[in-house]
Amino acid sequence: MTKPGNSDPAEPGADKPAEATPADDTTSSLAPDPVEPEPAEAEPAKAEPADTEPEKAEPEAKAASEAKPKPRTRPARPKAGKAPRIRDDEPVMPTAAEAAMRAQAKRRFEEPPPRTLRLSFYFFIASGLIWLASMVLSLYYKQDFIDAQIEASKDTDLTPEQIANGITQLLWIVTIAAVTFTVFLGLFGYKATEGTRRARTLVTIFGTVLVLFQLLFNGTPPAILSAMFCLVGLGLLWSPSARRYFPPRELR
Repeated sequence: MTKPGNSDPAEPGADKPAEATPADDTTSSLAPDPVEPEPAEAEPAKAEPADTEPEKAEPEAKAASEAKPKPRTRPARPKAGKAPRIRDDEPVMPTAAEAAMRAQAKRRFEEPPPRTLRLSFYFFIASGLIWLASMVLSLYYKQDFIDAQIEASKDTDLTPEQIANGITQLLWIVTIAAVTFTVFLGLFGYKATEGTRRARTLVTIFGTVLVLFQLLFNGTPPAILSAMFCLVGLGLLWSPSARRYFPPRELR
């Protein structure tokens, strides 16, 4: 038995809640349903910061990259149609033909010049001396030339003094040219006997000018003889036996 007013917790209906009033029902119907919270996902573990600073890590990265062996690369092949480029410091090996020409060029200093080359030098000297001798004789007989020219120029306005001065100046000019050509033909002709290509070229130029002047402007018998001697000297200078004595153009 229990006293009235004291309820036993074991009795039924003792824990029942009181019935809700109509006002409580309205407020409870308008309230939203409670949302159950979703279980929180496990956060990813954060990476711990590196102990080394960025400034210290950069030299170590560079040292590691330099320590790695670099991959081997094949040399670039030359394109078709273009010769490979040769550096200046690389020695160029001569071919068999060039080696033979170099040996021939060295032997020419030990061997005497061919006979045709020496004969050409004599003919050049003779050509210049004939021209010079003819000019010396012209100066010696200068007055005869002046008298003949005055007789031929009677119908002109030229005075005898003008004719004499003109002939004298012309003879001296041609005499100086004869001396110059004789010296150059002898000098370059002698250098050509030593196998100098440039001397051969120069003696050819002077000899050609001499022949053209003597045949086209002078025309006297001594001038024609001088031109013939010079032509023979040029032929001997460019003969096959004489040309073999000169070194190739690349070995001058």
